Amino acid sequence: MKIHIIAFGKMDKKYLKEATEDYLSRLKNFTNLQITELLEETHGDSKKIGAVHEREVNDIIEKKLHDFEIILLDNEAVNIGSPEFSKIVDNNKNMKNAKLAFIIGPSDGFSPRFKKNFHQKLSFGNATFPHQLIRVMLLEQIYRAFKIINNQKYHK
Repeated sequence: MKIHIIAFGKMDKKYLKEATEDYLSRLKNFTNLQITELLEETHGDSKKIGAVHEREVNDIIEKKLHDFEIILLDNEAVNIGSPEFSKIVDNNKNMKNAKLAFIIGPSDGFSPRFKKNFHQKLSFGNATFPHQLIRVMLLEQIYRAFKIINNQKYHK
């Protein structure tokens, strides 16, 4: 199975980098996982910047992820727990294609028009988290999903 994560901004916090590396190491036994970091523009007209971010994501989808099942992380989406998340991973793992991509948007989020392009959206809760932390949380949930799928001790 292949998993691809698209995220805006560089991972610059040492402790979050270490957590990311830890989960990437653990996940090697279960999946081929790749992370693409996109530059997050923060200065200028927010609508223009948003359009640039959305165009970048669309370009990556067209060039690299056209045959992936794509899930947009969106704080306005339905909150799901670990068992539900593991079902999403498991359902995709059992498909012939077995390719899953997650998009973590920029700090200003995506426009409602852009979000409409994605049928699958999920949220890890109503609280607001830093984007770098969400990346670690997503990796942890992917790892937990594989442990649940394989009936291995980890999930409680």
